[in-house]
Amino acid sequence: MNIYEYISSGIVESYVLGLADRDERVQFERMCEQNPEVLEAREAFELSLEENSLRNAIHPAPNLRNQILSRLKETDHKSDTIISPLYPETNAARTFPAPVYAKTGWRYLAAASIILLVGSVALNLYFFSKYRRFANRYDELLANQSQLAQNNQTLQTRLKEYETTMDMMKSPYMAVIKMPGKNVPTSPDSSSLATVYWDTRSKDVYLMINNLPAPQQSQQYQLWAIVDGKPVDAGVINMADRSTLHRMKNIPRAQVFAITLEKKGGSTSPQGPMYVLGRV
Repeated sequence: MNIYEYISSGIVESYVLGLADRDERVQFERMCEQNPEVLEAREAFELSLEENSLRNAIHPAPNLRNQILSRLKETDHKSDTIISPLYPETNAARTFPAPVYAKTGWRYLAAASIILLVGSVALNLYFFSKYRRFANRYDELLANQSQLAQNNQTLQTRLKEYETTMDMMKSPYMAVIKMPGKNVPTSPDSSSLATVYWDTRSKDVYLMINNLPAPQQSQQYQLWAIVDGKPVDAGVINMADRSTLHRMKNIPRAQVFAITLEKKGGSTSPQGPMYVLGRV
């Protein structure tokens, strides 16, 4: 597991929120000391919790305390008057002073309990809101990281292909055949140009599209090798990526290479117009 996978595993949130066990906490603190990325992720989450707590704090109504104290006073006043069982013949109520310390203690205890309840609800709402935001942000970062990894892999593959192509072109056994459109009097586009790279040892053929008009969807360019005056199919051309060196069919020997425009999928023999031609 690399450092980014470790951060995205949820250990940062578990540690900060106190949900991690002892072994996880020890390992996380060690990772914070050894990896600045982990420490930065921890500090960022703690800071976001603090900012969101201040921004989303829920304050009690201004008159809530006065209402609570007023209700408590009414309750205490009613409890001050009780019927004394020591004087049943009078059947009268006797008044005893209520313990001052008891009334005061219960009053503040009730007020504190309500304030703590309100604060607890506000804190729970804050953590839930923060969790949802962080989860969404985490998913976005994970998707971005995955996309960056894919892009990097694609670039590495392209770079390797270019290095292989350059090494191949530098080979003394590689024959380079230029095929300009001006070599074909009947070419529909005299500015067309393509280049064949033919390995004289392996007989492998590679084609570079320098300049060819985009064909219609029902048509496709096809490379031909002229052997003893007869055309031999060297493969159809994929125009999706013109900057790529296309590998064509192996040709043991040839005197001329040419490209024609055929139906999609190619033909068994040249049927369409010839665009470019080059002699070996």
